[in-house]
Amino acid sequence: MNVEPAATQCFHCGETLPTDATLWVQVDNTDRAVCCVGCQTVAKLITGSAMTAFYQQRTNYPPTADQQATQTSDWYNDKTWLETFAKVNAEQQEIPLLVTGMSCAACAWIIERFLREQTEAQSIHVQLTLGKVTIHLHPDSNAGPVIDVLQRLGYGVQPWRADSRLQQMREDYRRDLRRLGIAFLGMMQVGMFAIALHAGALQGIDTDLQQLLRLMSAPLTLFVLVYSGREFFERAWQHLKHRTLIMDSSVALALALATAASLWSTVQGGGETYYDSVTMFVFFLLLARFLEKRLRDRDLIQLVQLADELPEFVAVLKDQQWQRLPRHRVRAGEIIKVATGEAIAFDARVTSGTSIINESVFTGEALPRTVLKDDVVFAGTVNEGASLELIVEHDFHESRLAALAQDIDQARQDKPVHLQLIDQFAARFIGIVLVAAAITFIAWWNIEPAKAFWASIAVLVVACPCALSLATPAALTAGNAWLGRRGVRVRSETGLLAAATANHIIFDKTGTLTETRLVISSIFTAHGVEIDSALNIAAALQQFSSHPAARPFHGIDHNAPLRNVEIIAAQGVEGWDGERNVRLRLGNLNFCRQIAPGLPERPDENHYWIALVEDGRWLAWISLSETLRPGTKHLVSALKKEHLTLEILSGDTAPRVHQIAADLDMPFTAALQPQKKLEELKNRQNAGATVMAIGDGLNDAPLLRAADVSVAVAGATALAQAQADFVITEESIDRLFMIRKAAFATRRITRQNLAWAAGYNLVGLPLAALGYVPPWAAALGMSASSLLVVLNSLRLRRLKD
Repeated sequence: MNVEPAATQCFHCGETLPTDATLWVQVDNTDRAVCCVGCQTVAKLITGSAMTAFYQQRTNYPPTADQQATQTSDWYNDKTWLETFAKVNAEQQEIPLLVTGMSCAACAWIIERFLREQTEAQSIHVQLTLGKVTIHLHPDSNAGPVIDVLQRLGYGVQPWRADSRLQQMREDYRRDLRRLGIAFLGMMQVGMFAIALHAGALQGIDTDLQQLLRLMSAPLTLFVLVYSGREFFERAWQHLKHRTLIMDSSVALALALATAASLWSTVQGGGETYYDSVTMFVFFLLLARFLEKRLRDRDLIQLVQLADELPEFVAVLKDQQWQRLPRHRVRAGEIIKVATGEAIAFDARVTSGTSIINESVFTGEALPRTVLKDDVVFAGTVNEGASLELIVEHDFHESRLAALAQDIDQARQDKPVHLQLIDQFAARFIGIVLVAAAITFIAWWNIEPAKAFWASIAVLVVACPCALSLATPAALTAGNAWLGRRGVRVRSETGLLAAATANHIIFDKTGTLTETRLVISSIFTAHGVEIDSALNIAAALQQFSSHPAARPFHGIDHNAPLRNVEIIAAQGVEGWDGERNVRLRLGNLNFCRQIAPGLPERPDENHYWIALVEDGRWLAWISLSETLRPGTKHLVSALKKEHLTLEILSGDTAPRVHQIAADLDMPFTAALQPQKKLEELKNRQNAGATVMAIGDGLNDAPLLRAADVSVAVAGATALAQAQADFVITEESIDRLFMIRKAAFATRRITRQNLAWAAGYNLVGLPLAALGYVPPWAAALGMSASSLLVVLNSLRLRRLKD
């Protein structure tokens, strides 16, 4: 049996060992020191379960129990309380948990292993980036044992609520912002000292003043490095312990050695210093990561806002009286009332009333749907007509809206990852650089020891992955800026690279290929009825309505003398001709036939038809239709010439989609719910297609999130924009041309940058190792290489429209 060498940190949690530490635990035949009985118990639990691989896989220490906010496991045995955030039914319990303290893949691995082996969990799904663990249990099982296991492992457990995670994200944001701010202030101050030093080197400077500027730069640089740059060193060390190299490995080593060399020069009173380079490098790397994290976190923020749109309190029928109750206390089978203009909180069935429901959140259709008794309505839709009484069919967790949020969340996890090849190449390259620096030091130590340190520093500085790490982001930034000035907002850092490889384009119909407003497209009148006369009467009736179908009439001049105009919810408008004392109606077929039995059927099913009748006879059928966005036909024609596969996936009815698809000569699939759209997308991707998706509605959000590259058009919902890689801010959809043009140009520039970065290192490395490149020249070469990459990327700004 082996005994761990004298340790200063607890093997399990990393805390400093007490001076009289006598607690030990045996891990892989080696006695390891631990700081307390709690850590000893958890470590024995892990080793006793044959899970010691956790200690090889972890990249961070787990938090101590007193660092975690949590509830006791007994709370989770209370099914009434559990139902406030979990999905509980006769088949299973689905319990979402916010688990704090998960820091790496090893945490996810050990949680899954322990819960699978020591509890009755049917399945466990860990989402490390969200800090979320979803447990599925048998309906008769208690959740308490699951919480016990997680707490014994040292993790904090809370019910998963998106706002809880949002609060945690805000805390992380404030911490990251503080680090970024300190790095910025340090960079600016050290940069001022550096300007004075460089100017003095050219024009002459007193030695004492030069030394004073170095002495003032040193503590500022060290503070920036320790406070703001610590994450580079922590990540590099965590991966080094597991014998893996990442970009941070070379970054941390270069920062450490550049700082060490600068301190050595300062102590010696001569030589090169790199304080300004160190602080600048820390700031810009932190800035890039800060912005990337903020973009990623927007998804969760949008999901929180989606849930916030539902009413917190609902009118519920209790003991023959209406009571306002919190939404989470309403159960399936209860009767609720939804007032005009209110969002519906549950999937339910109409028991009393007639109204119109805006379902664009799911279907994307411009016109609301008429609902009568026994019709089904869905959570997240809006009641735009008269008040309704509904019987709740499902808890919110089983609603269509909750399923949509789950689809978005799942698509978020399945989003294709670009640049993996670059990361793998960078890791190998870093290993080569480190080996080259070590060989250089050893070789020069045997030839001329005085040159060994500076030659190895020159190798590291020459080969610092600045140009390599800038090669792709610099080109993407320039390409994104070019698009931004032309009405395209870029949300994804890597969307341009994917756009250059797309060979299959999926369009939504309503609001994407077409405009959201309806227009009057045709009028069929009865014998002897003038078209102008029919429009005059229809416009006079519709002036009192705010229904989407009334808006096309609002711009038409009218002078019909009407009185007693009444809007009949979900049916139409009724009024009386003041001169002839004749009743008039404008609306749907059944409503109008009540006073004009001879009204013929709708002319076709491809349009939205409105009937106009008076007592005893019909006057006209007026059709409303969608119009294509400006530039749509030209866009489709041009994309076909590029031999791309185009199709329409829509939630609208087949006849209406067919009309647009036939006009554009495109294949289509209609009447698709969001989940079905997602399945269709997966089928295309599984067949080998690289898919670009274009949409505008909330129902398109899962599709946009899961596509290889996605575009939201002007007027798209906030959630659709949040899932898209690009957002077109102008009405014309032909901005898609510019996206593809920028994508191809960016890919070309990126390849040039990578070729230059690799070529520079292939030439610079051997020259530095042979001693031909002093450290100051290496620093100049590194800066020049990075500058060339940036300047080459800026050529994208001159790309012609």
